[in-house]
Amino acid sequence: MPDNKYTVDNDEMRDLIHYSRELGKNPDLVLHGGGNTSMKRKELDHTGKLIDVLRVKGSGSNLADINEKGFTGLRLNDMLSASSIQSMSDLEMVSYMKKSMTDPSEPSPSVESFLHAFLPFKYVMHSHADAILSITNTTLKVEEIESIFPDTIVVGYIPPGFSLAKALFAKVDKLSENIKGIILSKHGLFTFSENAKECYEKHLSVVSNAEKFLKSKGADDIFKKKFEAVDASSVYSIIPQIRGALSRLNYKILRIDSDGLAKRIALSSEADEMRNVGVATPDMLIRTKYTYLYSEKPEDILGDIEKFRKNYEDEYKKYVRDYKMHDPYPAAIIVRGFGIITAGTSEKEAGIIMDQIVHSVKVNAMASHVAKNEFLTKEDAYNMEYWSLEEAKIKKPKKLEGKISIVTGAASGIGLVACEKLSEQGSVVIACDLDSSVDHVSEEINKKKGGLVVPRRIDVSDEHQIVETFEYIKQRFGGVDVLFNNAGVLKSEPIEEITSDVLDLHYRVNARGTFLMTRETFKIMKSQGIGGNIVFNVTKNLTNPGPGMLSYGTTKAFAAYISHYVAKEGGKYGIRANIINPDKVFRGSKIWEGGVLEARAKAKGQTVEQYKTQNLLKREVLPDHVANVLLALIDEDTFGVTTDAMIPVDGGVI
Repeated sequence: MPDNKYTVDNDEMRDLIHYSRELGKNPDLVLHGGGNTSMKRKELDHTGKLIDVLRVKGSGSNLADINEKGFTGLRLNDMLSASSIQSMSDLEMVSYMKKSMTDPSEPSPSVESFLHAFLPFKYVMHSHADAILSITNTTLKVEEIESIFPDTIVVGYIPPGFSLAKALFAKVDKLSENIKGIILSKHGLFTFSENAKECYEKHLSVVSNAEKFLKSKGADDIFKKKFEAVDASSVYSIIPQIRGALSRLNYKILRIDSDGLAKRIALSSEADEMRNVGVATPDMLIRTKYTYLYSEKPEDILGDIEKFRKNYEDEYKKYVRDYKMHDPYPAAIIVRGFGIITAGTSEKEAGIIMDQIVHSVKVNAMASHVAKNEFLTKEDAYNMEYWSLEEAKIKKPKKLEGKISIVTGAASGIGLVACEKLSEQGSVVIACDLDSSVDHVSEEINKKKGGLVVPRRIDVSDEHQIVETFEYIKQRFGGVDVLFNNAGVLKSEPIEEITSDVLDLHYRVNARGTFLMTRETFKIMKSQGIGGNIVFNVTKNLTNPGPGMLSYGTTKAFAAYISHYVAKEGGKYGIRANIINPDKVFRGSKIWEGGVLEARAKAKGQTVEQYKTQNLLKREVLPDHVANVLLALIDEDTFGVTTDAMIPVDGGVI
């Protein structure tokens, strides 16, 4: 390759980033990390030598918001030298690319990097455009597809990997100025140019031609209503049962869509007809499986889930040999007349699956107007789902991945730290508090921890607000696995000064509020059938009552007895209930504000600092101590057979 073919030019990288984002933000072209782009240019290597480098989208990058760090550098001459190699296994290919990286600390390069390297153009762009897939995911032969796109080269389906790159390399000699791109059957479109804008415009041009062809076939007229809408409440009422059925092996977060396009799909004949056709692209199989579950009636869903599981297990035994079976339950369910339900180990994952299923049904519906639908064989599909490169990426999940937790009194103190720690461990957290600052602290946790903490401003003593909140949680996520009853109010007064208003305030929050939260949680956990944990933050006053704490202590005792009864009635459902008895947790706590701390210290004849460390260990009890006990209690490996227990977190009572 001539030394002067490429240059060092930051404007060219800015062009690559700009048009990559333009490509990536269009969901009809690219979905959730799919597609990839690249540029070839000169860079200084670690020795100061000017070399040719392929900058290609790295693993984990998203074209919609990619920046310069999202592109991994590969020594171009190394990559081109591989064109003389006859074959490589997937793992050999990954090893070769890693050895060709200019900086080992950068993200792993796209598995399609060889395709980008072998195309002798400065810029290369690849997408999984719906319109292209709607034509290639059919029984049309290569020649027939080429007749639709005379300005492209079409390659029949070849599984992703080095063999596909070699097949594309064999077409390089046929490239001319008139060729706008290469269409890979079942896989998408590649365009290329010496100019980033032109490369992008070629992409849009080919896709536009595909859209015009589809329109001429009537493929723009899909999802006509065939079935009547069902009463949505008939599905929402069993959402916890559905989540429980899908979570037998791994806890799942649900995404439920009964509006817009999802509803149109569920009302159409296509959703029924396409149930066994497959998805839009092979890479989707890793998340979606070969197909979705289609239920004709809400009352059939639970039975259909078990039938799907059994069928998947049978196919796994038939087609897979070397890898542990994936979760056999459906990732997506289309309920006739209702909408679509998807299930993932995180809210993000469930959302990605939702988008992929919607686009898959759309692609297959359009394709049916072109010719007979044809995707991969079942054997090829399972080979892709259990692709060695993806199996090598499987990581041990976080302890609480797929679980849904509720924390009351979440805006400060113990509740705030509990939210942070639950989120760190992978749980979705609903942070409940009357204080509006819960919005801000939830946002901050999400920024710091990268999880999902959803704020909910509620008064725990208001039954209507509680019921409404749990309905929201069911419809947003599917259910609940952990409740931390932490909200409380404390006003210290001697008996003779307690008014009925003060007593009622303590009762409403500490007792009634705890009961309402527990009752609604218990209903869902019982319905799910996968157990659950309800943890009560009571107080040292339960076992060691002190003067001036009647209103607080007696209402907390009420809460403690709720825990005992939950343990007794919930045991047969795997629902565990336990109590944490902290003492004098001041840091970040609002119940000690307004002079309460000072008044309690004065009543004991102590300074504030003496009062804080008035225990056998002479140490201040922190919110982290309590939150860590919470994590231990809900950990099945630690306290999985513990229920109806109380754990003190008080430094030792003097």
